[in-house]
Amino acid sequence: MTRRIKLKKKGNGFIEKVDFLREVTSALLDEVKLLTLLKTVEIEEGIDFDQEVKSYEIQLIEHALEKTNGNQLHAAQLLNLNYTTLNSKIKRYAILKDKQKKMFVKT
Repeated sequence: MTRRIKLKKKGNGFIEKVDFLREVTSALLDEVKLLTLLKTVEIEEGIDFDQEVKSYEIQLIEHALEKTNGNQLHAAQLLNLNYTTLNSKIKRYAILKDKQKKMFVKT
């Protein structure tokens, strides 16, 4: 998923360089976050399939929630899930509780 950055007009001139660099940096950080979702699984010595699927599901849900600023309805649409299905998974995996804990721990 590649995000395109467009130069926006501000008054008579183009967007300031700092603003443009801020947008580029944000886009690059989004790409790096996507790469972390693509974890390589070593199966030579066996894996717990259900645990790997659960882990990937959690990562996808967290990413969708991050992209939608926590809006579960929009996250469900991004993931092509029913809202109730997404909400059930969020509760089952305690995703919001984990995120809320991290928010309070940050300094």
